[in-house]
Amino acid sequence: MHEHITRLQAPENARLYLRFEPWAEGIGIPPGRVVELRAVSPIQGELEFEVSEERTAVYGWAGSTIEVISDGKVVHAFDQPVPDVPTKLSTKELVTMLFGPAPVPDPSEKPLWSKKL
Repeated sequence: MHEHITRLQAPENARLYLRFEPWAEGIGIPPGRVVELRAVSPIQGELEFEVSEERTAVYGWAGSTIEVISDGKVVHAFDQPVPDVPTKLSTKELVTMLFGPAPVPDPSEKPLWSKKL
């Protein structure tokens, strides 16, 4: 099993909005909070990131699942593995080609799991 772990910290004065692809789901990390993204797959690879001022898009790779961990607890899990599509494109390139760039969050929407943190 292949594993890729990344730690991200939200700015002290603003939420960090993460968009997970190809799951098409977003979450908001409260200001100052550190989270760990733990991705595993039977296929070798690593997470890809696309960072903008409004959000950070996180792209899994073929066969990968992702857990979002805060204070040692899994606060959200993407358990459906990324399909192993026979292409030379990365998940990021494929999702962007098919659906365009990851959307920007609407600040008026409540973050998916902020109450659990």
